[in-house]
Amino acid sequence: MIKSANNIPVDKLLGLNNNSNELVYKIPPYQREYSWKKEQWENLFDDILDNEQGYFLGSIICIDQNIQLDVIDGQQRLTTVSILLNAILNIINIKINNETISLNNKKYRKPYDNLEDKIYIEEDEKSRLVLSIQNNNNDDYEYILFINNFLANKEKPAHFGKRRISKAFEYFKYRLLEVDEEGNLLFSIEDIFTFYKKVISSLVVKIEVNDIASAFTLFESINNRGVPLTPIDLIKNSIIGQMEYQGYNANSINNDWQTIVNNIEAYDAQVRFMRHYYNAFHNNPKIKLQSYSKATKSNIIHIFSEHIKKDVNFIFYDLIKKSNIYTIFVNPQNIKDIEFLPYKEKLTDLTRLKVAPAYSLLLYIFDKGINEDTIKILDFIENWFLRRHLTDFPGTSKLDQIFLDLINILDNTDENSYEKIKEFLTNEKRYKSDAEFKQFLKNSDLYIVNPNATRCLLTKLESSKRTKENKVNFWEETHKNKLIWSIEHILPQNPSITSDWNNIVSKEQKDKYLHRLGNLTLTCYNSSLSNKSFKEKVFIKDNMGNDIGLKSNNIYINSTLKDIDIFNIDIIERRSDFLIEELFRII
Repeated sequence: MIKSANNIPVDKLLGLNNNSNELVYKIPPYQREYSWKKEQWENLFDDILDNEQGYFLGSIICIDQNIQLDVIDGQQRLTTVSILLNAILNIINIKINNETISLNNKKYRKPYDNLEDKIYIEEDEKSRLVLSIQNNNNDDYEYILFINNFLANKEKPAHFGKRRISKAFEYFKYRLLEVDEEGNLLFSIEDIFTFYKKVISSLVVKIEVNDIASAFTLFESINNRGVPLTPIDLIKNSIIGQMEYQGYNANSINNDWQTIVNNIEAYDAQVRFMRHYYNAFHNNPKIKLQSYSKATKSNIIHIFSEHIKKDVNFIFYDLIKKSNIYTIFVNPQNIKDIEFLPYKEKLTDLTRLKVAPAYSLLLYIFDKGINEDTIKILDFIENWFLRRHLTDFPGTSKLDQIFLDLINILDNTDENSYEKIKEFLTNEKRYKSDAEFKQFLKNSDLYIVNPNATRCLLTKLESSKRTKENKVNFWEETHKNKLIWSIEHILPQNPSITSDWNNIVSKEQKDKYLHRLGNLTLTCYNSSLSNKSFKEKVFIKDNMGNDIGLKSNNIYINSTLKDIDIFNIDIIERRSDFLIEELFRII
């Protein structure tokens, strides 16, 4: 069944086989489309960057088809690495065109040629990777090859910029061109080549099989049996082993550890808790380690290994204690402790908004003790992240350090914590001004930029106008875990060819304004409203004869629609202005 299985670096994966033939990989047409998102791109980039050379990326399964290898498993990882290599090449080419560097310099020439070879085989005039035809994947990837001068006369695919191949390419370029707070590039040209070496030294287990039946049997076996040891497992095992050596009962220690698992069930959240624990309390003499200014995913094992040797009893029971606080951030819906009950609703809102980078700060604050500032701090954190998630400023990669710096400030001041937090986070290096944010809200495709944050914005607006008597849970789910309430485009995304919308709004106007704030609302009748005309959406009723239309007074943020008969671009603009002003009354 298995023809070969080897642990090899990307440099060899995208090179020659044992017979000195160039390796080419093809994603079969039936394979699903490229689906990785920003979270996966970010994790891949940061994991390679934060670790030494030889970082393990995972495995791929492929079938040798003589002229190429068909990739059966691992296409997402392989595609993302290829896009990352294209982004690195693109940035280097920009620097060459700007005469920042010259390829006459031998230290750049060889790695540059090597990089090109990892993407395209010049002699054979073919790409090392051929993607699936699903959702224009291969067309989009070939257009990136055209941008990098590998292909000639490649026409830009329609809607190229809205699909994930393009977005991944732009994300990696953005990371490589990031600047610090003083406007200095985080990556010099030497840093880019060093990072490139880390990418091609990263390891992949490449498994070749003889036929498709063998490939899918192996795929199911790998994905359904066994789970590799995680950093949390290693830390737990080290703690139990050390405490058992000191005379403690291993079963008893394992039961105590279960408190942490029960408090924080998800593996990713457990890893994040370990990082946030160290970052929140790293100034505590019992926790501070001189070798580590902050905890990252790549160094938490080293940090806790030192602590286990230093004082295993303290670190173990302090982790348990702090997990009793951390659980209210990751599972606010389960809060029963009377001390935390007043914050349940606000913490739930923060979870929905996805403010996990701030959990280190919140852990620090809640451990210090709840006071009259706590609810104001939570409100401010919500408003800050709403602005941050929509504008993507500051960048995701800076968030952990921002909250670490803030904790350092709070540790060294006796001033009012709320005022100090607000002063620090509203600094122009970490905060879009009101004027900039208003302009962004008015002119951006919010629904595309960040659908979840946009939903939080709309529900925040709507909830602010409701009393206890008519309060609604806009995050309620069906028994199939599907949200009952959804974002509705008033001007629909896909009006029929014969629809009245085509007489009111041109295609160019629709493309420009479709995802703007003024065209968005909330509804639990999305399927009923759908692509109907504005007049139909206004007066529609449900099966019981109840008015559910846009003028039904059911939704406050629709109040500007009461006196209009035609919903056009001018109305979208005016409604955007109205909603922006309403938002600024509550943030």
